[in-house]
Amino acid sequence: MKCRTRRRTAAAFSQFARSALSIALAVVRPWPAMDTAEIPQPRTDTPEDLASAATAPARWLLETAGNGGVPLTQTYAFARSVVREVAERWPGWWDAELFGTPNREADMALLEELREGVLRKRLVRRRGSKLLATSRGKTLASDPIALLYELSLDLGGGDLFTSMVAGVVVDELENNAPRSHDQLVKPAHDASQWGWRAADGGPPSEQGVSWVVSDLLCRGEAYGLIERSPDPDKPKSWRALISLTPAANLVLGERRQEVSGRTVFLFEAELQNVNGVSATVAVAGHEHLTALHDSIRHAFNWEDDHLYSFWLDGEFWSREGKEFVRPGTPDTDSPTADRPVGGLPLEIGSRIAYVFDYGDDWRVMLTLGERVDGGVAMPRVSGRQGMAPPQYPPLEDE
Repeated sequence: MKCRTRRRTAAAFSQFARSALSIALAVVRPWPAMDTAEIPQPRTDTPEDLASAATAPARWLLETAGNGGVPLTQTYAFARSVVREVAERWPGWWDAELFGTPNREADMALLEELREGVLRKRLVRRRGSKLLATSRGKTLASDPIALLYELSLDLGGGDLFTSMVAGVVVDELENNAPRSHDQLVKPAHDASQWGWRAADGGPPSEQGVSWVVSDLLCRGEAYGLIERSPDPDKPKSWRALISLTPAANLVLGERRQEVSGRTVFLFEAELQNVNGVSATVAVAGHEHLTALHDSIRHAFNWEDDHLYSFWLDGEFWSREGKEFVRPGTPDTDSPTADRPVGGLPLEIGSRIAYVFDYGDDWRVMLTLGERVDGGVAMPRVSGRQGMAPPQYPPLEDE
């Protein structure tokens, strides 16, 4: 399936609601044929190198925006000079042999997605006729792994329905790649029938979900998370098979067994409900508290279908300490857990109280035991002690 370059309003979906959103649709553009110059070169498998290759366009944009700014048109799209430079740097984003020299941003769907994404993530800001890097954008430009992680959080484009579809697509690619566009639409459409409604009050249509899948795949490709390849069973097709990039496996999906980054925090996680059950969990400084939650869940084999909270003063259900709750938690004014762990006031020995499932009240005491600098990949969960009980006790026979 090809990326889209023009948009129109389509049916939109919200969970248990009927609000209208804008979903992208595109004029299909043929993909360029690969010549020998574009054949991917052998990649190294270090996390830093994988992330550097995947984020090259985003880093170039942020570096340019931080060094005088990126020129814009009167409609705030990239100037023609920028579009042409991108087409030269990344020829796979545009077929100059077939279409000639690109003249506007709308000709390059991936470039358009990239600009919208870095604006949405507040890595750049507009000032007059230029796009300037923010302080966070400048920092991430020099940290490929952290930038890759930040972009991965925007695969859904800031929309709840698209984020749900993105989760289904990532899971499908993680377990069954490569997949065709239609093979990704089916499970996404099936998932959309539970609790989601279109503007007309009915469930989302397969065509509407197909547009959403196309949109997020285009965004993922611009971010270096999605790659395409020819289908050997269809010689005339081009880039019909879709997979996660090797770099995507660093930041997406359930199979992230290792954590990499400039700084890695190692916490001793002790289950309070049962004596003698603990594990060491790791999270990178650029990752959010949500990633620490994932590590804890994997350590104790819990399903991720409940609310949770962190208290930085180490007191469970603290009234005084800073609480961070699961994003989307209803009826609360507490800050959410989608913030970098490295930005928290943590020292060796700092304790964080964590509760998972407010009903069953699973409690874990986290103690920061070590902070490792240098970008060495480390296991996300290690040093398990004891056996965690099942999340749900077996039902008694009547």
